[in-house]
Amino acid sequence: MKFIFERSIPYHVLTRAVEKRKIFATEEVCLRFIFQMYAANVGKPALNLYRKKDIIEAGRALLNGKEIPEKLIIVEHLPLVHILSFNLVINHNHFILVPNIENGIPKYMQKLNGGFAKYFNLKHNRQGNLFTRPYKIIPIKTNFQQDAVIRYVNVKNTLDVYQAGWQDKGLKNEEEVLKFLNEYQFSSFPDLFGKRNSKILAPRSIIEKYLGKEIIENKAEFINFIRDYLQKNLISYHSFFLEE
Repeated sequence: MKFIFERSIPYHVLTRAVEKRKIFATEEVCLRFIFQMYAANVGKPALNLYRKKDIIEAGRALLNGKEIPEKLIIVEHLPLVHILSFNLVINHNHFILVPNIENGIPKYMQKLNGGFAKYFNLKHNRQGNLFTRPYKIIPIKTNFQQDAVIRYVNVKNTLDVYQAGWQDKGLKNEEEVLKFLNEYQFSSFPDLFGKRNSKILAPRSIIEKYLGKEIIENKAEFINFIRDYLQKNLISYHSFFLEE
């Protein structure tokens, strides 16, 4: 049965690496993926994938809200999706996406995963799929589900990077955790709850439309919302979206 994407709601998308391969283990690889995220949404990279310095600098600039040289990307179309949230987590990635055109999400994921796999396979002299198929996706239809997914993508998964096994061992210092959440650059937490304004996420007006103005205007309230999540020590919301 063909999945029908509605353009009026966001979707939680999860893609895992094959063999639980730790593909997002270095800053260089993560920055390349960030660049690929941006390029795939509007066209394709214009550079040879071996131009490591230019692409890494472009990925870092995008995260810091800076423009990148036009020569780096061939713009072919309007954005396929609106990116509301993202996280790179060692062997998988998460997105909250809204399609901007018909079938925007599958088109985007095909371009993103295919383009990155080409780079990764060339770098590591390997062949075959890099990501499991199909990627997992579920529509976000209620406010409760939306709140759960926002925390799941931006908080729970970043904590998996911060401290492996934290759900069993517990978190020792809440302030250190919040500091790490704000400083982990390969998630949208610094954009939604901190001071960063990266070029990766959709414009503020789009985020407000789908996630609500409160997430932009009342960040202090959402930080308390996150503190509550930490203090309750890992309430599971898996039944509402994706099982890992």
